[in-house]
Parts: sequence; C-alpha cells; structure tokens
Amino acid sequence: MKRFLFLMYHTVLFLITVSFSTAGFAEDWLQWGGPNGDFTLGNKEKTEWALGNPKLLWERPLGEGYSSILYRGNSLFTTYSEGDSEVVVSLDASTGKNQWEYRYKRTFWKDMRLYYGPGPNATPLIVDDKIISVGIAGQMVCLNLTSGKLIWKRDLPSEFGRLKRVEEYGYSGSPIRYKDMVIVHVGGDQHSVISIDPNTGKDIWKSGPGGVSYAQASVIELAGQDQFIYFTPEGVNGLDPLTGKLLWHFVIPFSNGNHLTPIVKCDDNHIFVSSQFNRGGGRLLKITNTKNGMDVKEVWFDKKKRGSCWTLIRIGEYIYGSTGGHNGSHLSAFNWKTGKFAWKQDGYHMAQCLYENDTLIFLDREGKLSVAKVSPEKITVLSTMQATEDPSWTLPTLVSSKLYIRDRKKILALSLSKDH
Repeated sequence: MKRFLFLMYHTVLFLITVSFSTAGFAEDWLQWGGPNGDFTLGNKEKTEWALGNPKLLWERPLGEGYSSILYRGNSLFTTYSEGDSEVVVSLDASTGKNQWEYRYKRTFWKDMRLYYGPGPNATPLIVDDKIISVGIAGQMVCLNLTSGKLIWKRDLPSEFGRLKRVEEYGYSGSPIRYKDMVIVHVGGDQHSVISIDPNTGKDIWKSGPGGVSYAQASVIELAGQDQFIYFTPEGVNGLDPLTGKLLWHFVIPFSNGNHLTPIVKCDDNHIFVSSQFNRGGGRLLKITNTKNGMDVKEVWFDKKKRGSCWTLIRIGEYIYGSTGGHNGSHLSAFNWKTGKFAWKQDGYHMAQCLYENDTLIFLDREGKLSVAKVSPEKITVLSTMQATEDPSWTLPTLVSSKLYIRDRKKILALSLSKDH
C-alpha cells in the first residue's frame, strides 16, 4: 500500500493547489458520466485541491470489471465479477467496507471472446431508491439501494436474442434514465433498444430490430427535440426517447462494428462521433428538422480523430480528450467546428477524463493519474502519479475532494484536500 502513495512519474515537492467547484462535488453520481452525464463538474463556489500530495484514504481488492463508481449518501456502488458470478456491491465511502452485495451466476454465450476480461462493462444507474445494473452477458437486475434486495430481474439475450455477430465484449451500454423510464440497449432480433418502467421492469416501448455497438449512448436535445443517440455496428441512430421511433440513421463504414467512443454534443444541431481501427475516424454530423423529418449530414471527417474506449469533453468550441487509435493515442484539443487540432500531448494513452474550471483530471490506460490545466492554446501538466495498473479503463469519480478510482484488481479512495 505504501508503494502507492508517492510512486511519482514527476516528483512534486511542493503543494500544488487548483481551484475547483464545491457545487459540482456535492452532487450525487447516479449515472455513468457524473452528475451531468458529460464528464464535467460545476463551476460556482471554489475550493482548492492539494494535487501534489494526494492522501490514500483506503484501498481494497475488488474483482474484474470496468464499471464506474456511483455515489449517493456516503455510499459507493459498482459492479465486478468473481469466478462465475457477477456482483453488485455497496461500499461505505469512508472506509471501503461492504455494506451489502448481490451476487448472481453469469453464463457466457459460446461466441463471446472476452479479449479484455469477463466484465462487467456497463455502469449501473440509480433511480430513486433503486439501482439497476446490466451484466456483460445481459442479466439485468434491479435492487433496493439501501438493502441490496432484489426487486426484479430480466435476462435480455433470452428475451430478445442477439443479432448474429462476433461478440468480443458482450453488453456494454449503461442504462439511461429519461423522465420516468429507463432506456436499455438490447441489440435483439426483434428490438434494438427498449424502455422500461424502473418500478416494475416491464416494457414501455420497444424499438425496431437492430444491433448495438459498445459505445455509451446519450439522451440529448438536438434540432429542437430530445433524442436517444446510440451506435449500431453499421452507424449511428437517433430515436425518439418517448416512443422508440427511429428519427434518423447515418451509415459509418467499419471494419468490425466496434464503435467504442461516447457521442459528444457540440451544439443544438451538431454531434461529434468517433470510431476506431482501420476505417475509423472522427466525424461532425449536423442534424436538422425538416418538413420530411430529421436530416443528417456529415460536415467533416478526419481519420486522425479515431477514438477508442475513452471520454471526450466539449467545452465551448473545443473538444478535449484522447485521439488516435487503440494501439496509440495522445491527449489533444481540437476545434469541433473545423476539425483542426489545437495541440497534442504524448505520454497519456487512452485517458478517462473529468473537467472542471479549465482543469482536466485523468487516468490513462497504464494507471497514471494526472491533473493538467488546459485551454485551446496549450496543456500544462501539473502532476502525475502511478495510481493503478494496466489496463485502467474506468472513469474516475470525484465527490467533494475525494477521488475514487479502480482497475481490474482493486478500488481505492484518495483525498485531494490541502487540509488532509
């Protein structure tokens, strides 16, 4: 444990302080992507972090998986796998000790390859007094948030099937709350996406048939209408989240259909979508509402803006985060209107980023935890330390001055307060 504290890539012998918002920190993390679902935190009242000497509060083993960490009422929630079981767990945020756990047997189907472990990949969703989780093999459970007792469960592949394709990674899309419903990827022979009542688990609507890819979906307002936007192996779709009706589809040439990068809203009519591998790249799409329905057009395409399983954050006219490919990437900033790079920074591959007050806090694949000041003009890395092991693909969770991170072996809590 002691080896963790100051195994620095850049030794920091003085106190680094950066202003951050306490308003954003006070909010619960009920979904993947943080309080706002877009990896950004608030920007009202400010406090200061001691980023040069974070204190290890606790560290404990945790099983396999990439599920991010939710927070509510001084409790943490995440999922992991152990043996042939998947586990939804609640931890005391102050100590890391179990408050409850719910285990169920997980059975893989024959064409799953599990290149990067047995999952789970998706992050649960907290809805009122419930937590809803989708496992790598499609077992969906709804549990009481306080006790961990089962409220309802569903087996998505047995109900909906899976459109025939090679399944390297299984179910990866995290459930999303929209109004009084929860929207879930199923990628089935009859339905691609479903909406359910979180209280009963029963269907509200079911979309038409279609596959789903692995990138996290989003509900955003585009062209004057809320839309559920998600990747299929063939491209990107926009659905009406109230009915499941297909609004538009944009075809993306692909090598294997593994679209992994979350969709970025740029403004009220534009989104940035990115794919990886040989035929991948980044695209700016413009969506408009016409007399004949939604129209989608490609504004620009750049093969250098390929994306893998990392976060991208739009601030003003610029998008920050990793760009490149699965085997090599760099932190960058680029203008989403023109597609032109503002800067690139090597040394931080496949970074999972959070943003607050012109500052990025990010964990790269190798487990280096870093903080940097960013602007369209430059990046200034303030501190970097070795925190976890390769691969670290889980988005960090920040609550007040506490940072919670995990890899495929452990979970830990750091204090970033200058008063620790």
